[in-house]
Amino acid sequence: MVGYDPRADGRNVSNLEVAVAGSVSGLVTRVLISPLDVIKIRFQLQIERLSRSDPNAKYHGILQAGRQILQEEGPTAFWKGHIPAQLLSIGYGAVQCSPSWCTGPACATPETSPCILCVAACLPVWPPSPYILWTCYAPALQRRVYKTLRNAVVTMYRTEGPLVFYKGLNPTLIAIFPYAGFQFSFYSSLKHAYEWAMPAEGKKNGAVISPNLGKSCCSWMVMGEPRREEYKMQSFDAATQQLLKTALKDPGAVDLEKVANVIVDHSLQDCVFSKEAGRMCYAIIQAESKQAGQSVFRRGLLNRLQQEYQAREQLRARSLQGWVCYVTFICNIFDYLRVNNMPMMALVNPVYDCLFRLAQPDSLSKEEEVDCLVLQLHRVGEQLEKMNGQRMDELFVLIRDGFLLPTGLSSLAQLLLLEIIEFRAAGWKTTPAAHKYYYSEVSD
Repeated sequence: MVGYDPRADGRNVSNLEVAVAGSVSGLVTRVLISPLDVIKIRFQLQIERLSRSDPNAKYHGILQAGRQILQEEGPTAFWKGHIPAQLLSIGYGAVQCSPSWCTGPACATPETSPCILCVAACLPVWPPSPYILWTCYAPALQRRVYKTLRNAVVTMYRTEGPLVFYKGLNPTLIAIFPYAGFQFSFYSSLKHAYEWAMPAEGKKNGAVISPNLGKSCCSWMVMGEPRREEYKMQSFDAATQQLLKTALKDPGAVDLEKVANVIVDHSLQDCVFSKEAGRMCYAIIQAESKQAGQSVFRRGLLNRLQQEYQAREQLRARSLQGWVCYVTFICNIFDYLRVNNMPMMALVNPVYDCLFRLAQPDSLSKEEEVDCLVLQLHRVGEQLEKMNGQRMDELFVLIRDGFLLPTGLSSLAQLLLLEIIEFRAAGWKTTPAAHKYYYSEVSD
């Protein structure tokens, strides 16, 4: 699809695979619409009006034209001249599906990249141009001027010379720039409008909204990740910022175990960073895999997560904020780090254990831990249930008991627990009625 980014959904897809996918999509599309193109060209070439009232009109409607062509020329007539058209559509499909081919500041927005526009504009001038061949060959078949595509190329070359393949090129080039530009620009504009109307944070599992505990209970905010291009590095010193930027671009040039420790240490101190650190870790792992085919960073990251997991009770006793940050971070890592597009099994039980700890009575009496529990279930609950449904049942027994026996439970904590119980009961979705009940303050 136009402007597709294979990294946006956590998949490890190469540029070649994306280009092949785009080409195949162009091929299939052209096969499906070719009959309509043939009929369109016949309509354009017919001098008489497209009307039943004109006795000289051979075609006067889509269905009638289709039947006429089928009777006179057979079913293959709808795909004659198909090969040059196919070359053109495959080229467009490959270009539109491969924004990662373009690099540099001018290509920061793939949908409007000048690289893509230039390549799209150059497609009609391939020698010999598939576009010109198609427009000449397809209508000529009606009059049996050319027997085959090869015959059309040879005959046109012999009779009119090489410039015949570029007849009408000037208006084509004049038209293709605004055509391609408008196509990508409108796509980009509509995409941004959709993201404004439906933020990415609210699309993953319905409306994932949580109370902002730093404000009053009637103040709400949507929780989720910022744009892919942005990472919260402002709180690092200049040297650490440079270290992380280098790890993202050239992981072989830095000590990746040190990078893993830096990210974990900062995640335990900064709740904002812990909510998006998984995305940064995923980007570093992908970069390392492409550059060296190794997993030094992932190994170092998992080792640190294991160490902190084993000392989770001490961490909670030492710093409630650090504990909440750790749970947020490990759930973020679980959400992003995948093997064959599946969550890592090694993280399933540690994540469950952390959520079980948040569901204990002493944790439910603290709004910070209740908020963390609900947020992480919104984020990874459905994935966890698919990996181990029995443990999810046990977890929600604790949550249900905590809601029904609200010893020391605040009204906000009760509301959050009720919301997550209903969220799971509805198939990990927020029903319109539930959204109106729980999040009515958002519109205010």
